[in-house]
Amino acid sequence: MALIVAPFGAQAETWNIYGWQNHSWEFVDHNGRDTDRMNSNAGNIGFAASVDTGMNGIHVNVQCEQFTFFNQFAEHWRAGGAAEFAGSSTWCNRNSKIGLSHPQAGEIMFATWLLPYNEGVAQWVDPFYDAGADSHTNIMGSMGASSSTFYNPVFGRTNGFNRRQENIMQYWSPNWNGFVFRFAWTMGYRDETPHMGGEIDPVIRSSSLAYTNGPLWLAVTWQDHEDWAAANTSNTMTTSDAESFRIAGRYIMDLGDGVSIQLAAMWEDVEHEFNGVTNVDAAMAAFGYGGFASSYHLTGTSEGRPAVDPVMSTFAGLMGDDLDNAIKAQKTLEVVRSLFYDADGTTGAAPYTLKTGVEGTWTDVTALLEAADFAPADNPLTAADESATGCAAATPPNCTDLGLNVLAEPDGTNVLRTAVMTLDAARDVDAAMDGVQAPDLDAAQGTATGGTEAQRNAEAQYQALVDAATEAAMEAFEPEVVTPGTAAVAAVTRADASAGQNVKIERDAWLISGKIKFGGPIDFRFSYADADDMEVSCMSCSGDWDESGGDAWNVGIFYTMPAGTELRMTYSEVNSDDNVGYGQSIPGTGVGTPGNEIEMFAVGIVHWFD
Repeated sequence: MALIVAPFGAQAETWNIYGWQNHSWEFVDHNGRDTDRMNSNAGNIGFAASVDTGMNGIHVNVQCEQFTFFNQFAEHWRAGGAAEFAGSSTWCNRNSKIGLSHPQAGEIMFATWLLPYNEGVAQWVDPFYDAGADSHTNIMGSMGASSSTFYNPVFGRTNGFNRRQENIMQYWSPNWNGFVFRFAWTMGYRDETPHMGGEIDPVIRSSSLAYTNGPLWLAVTWQDHEDWAAANTSNTMTTSDAESFRIAGRYIMDLGDGVSIQLAAMWEDVEHEFNGVTNVDAAMAAFGYGGFASSYHLTGTSEGRPAVDPVMSTFAGLMGDDLDNAIKAQKTLEVVRSLFYDADGTTGAAPYTLKTGVEGTWTDVTALLEAADFAPADNPLTAADESATGCAAATPPNCTDLGLNVLAEPDGTNVLRTAVMTLDAARDVDAAMDGVQAPDLDAAQGTATGGTEAQRNAEAQYQALVDAATEAAMEAFEPEVVTPGTAAVAAVTRADASAGQNVKIERDAWLISGKIKFGGPIDFRFSYADADDMEVSCMSCSGDWDESGGDAWNVGIFYTMPAGTELRMTYSEVNSDDNVGYGQSIPGTGVGTPGNEIEMFAVGIVHWFD
């Protein structure tokens, strides 16, 4: 309905009253619970005006649009309380603006409006109007978390990328030979937000670039959220950033006689970064992944602290809380045998026969140990070994509890330690001093610094052991993750071990959709979207988070009546893996509930008026 008025002698104003109603009777099976409901979807009414200012073609444009919820919204109100839906009964709670435009320059506006990232593609790729439970936003732009549902001011702040955002400046370009550009950003109303003892300045930037040429349409969109998650997640991270990129296309094949086939596709990449988290699990839970702690094993170390799930070496009794101890635990009997013993040396046999060039005067290791004067703490390869409970600094050292000795063999012997101590004793040129007094290999034989031939040989073999064993350990070190809650991890919590880390979550998703018109009032529509498992990375994270993907598909038959009213029957499914909760994004059904399975059959009526 258009009204032409000219108040107070001003330029003519064109007022338009417009809207649409899109009501459906929906039968929903959500994780085995069957219900039916009436859904008014995105029903709305709006008032728009464009006024010629009389200044070189500049117009001032005003729009005030609001929801016309009933039934479904009343139920939400009762469930969530008035505070959750504050502003729902106010005016201008949908796309609303005041702006200035010029045919050659485009339009700049103050607004509450759909951001270009989603609006720039929605009507071209979503044959179900992006208006209800069968929207493409069930997967695209979401992360399967309770905080990433479709955002509208009446529903409170979230971290999702599909947004109708308040307090924005937005620019729309004119059509430049088929190209149209939009850019929007939030104004500074959240600047200097107090946060974790400091301040942050949350801001969102969003843009789209589209190209249309006859039946072909192409678009790219981009959106960035700076510190938005940090401000919304209960002081679990110092700063945050999020970014998403989309490419999309559509093509319509006109086959004549009213018959056509429309095909569309879209791909997106979404990344969230949480910086300086209080701990990884808390940040993930605040974002909406409450089950992350029980379904994802963290590994590695954080600034010298033990791993989140402290790793165990293949030797019993060692917690790999630092790389040095992990390396010691990986030194193998094979390294000792290959470097120090003749072929006839066997595990458990005594005396051990050292290889020619090392043995010198000494062939009986047992006799050497009895004569050695050795301080265990001086030896870099045996420090952890000889500090084990039950190991006395005797001559020779006596370990009564070899089960705690990380270098012990299964039969209780300790061949590697024995070899190291033997070589150390062989090159100790000053009997009055304990530990390693390494000869200078470049000095003349027989001098005070040069040592004897046996000592020089011992020095060379000792260094060979250090180098070869360390290299072998680095290559072989593959820690085993300890199950949370076991005695091995009781002393180190996931929270303590992961504090201060930076976490990155990334996932790809794609969509295909189509519409087939049969030349009469009936058409068939479909869409399918799929989200991959999320890739999580931090100092304690590496690789995919298993069972963190989802998919959704919709099919429908639409009947168009002469007045433009549509009757429709649709069937929809949303399926989430066990660790995430994709759901019906716009009504919010199931969003954030891990392992969602939602089926819906609906019949509905759609009507536009303007």
